Amino acid sequence: MGIDVKFCPCNFEDELEIIKERLMERSDLNLIEERCLLYCGQCLVKRFSIVNGENIVANDADELLLKIEHYVDKFKQKN
Repeated sequence: MGIDVKFCPCNFEDELEIIKERLMERSDLNLIEERCLLYCGQCLVKRFSIVNGENIVANDADELLLKIEHYVDKFKQKN
């Protein structure tokens, strides 16, 4: 069973496309795009993703990728 990583396509779409492509290379992740993740205020100002229900927030795309990978690695160690 993979780890769900959800993105809103309206959240810094061009900037986050590279991150989505990098994450798609991982077989342990299920990338999901949902039109609205109900974080509208945050969506306008911060890059974010919902990873297994956890809100991961960053100031830029590179930081978001690092935070997602860190969360996934930590999650896998626990399980």
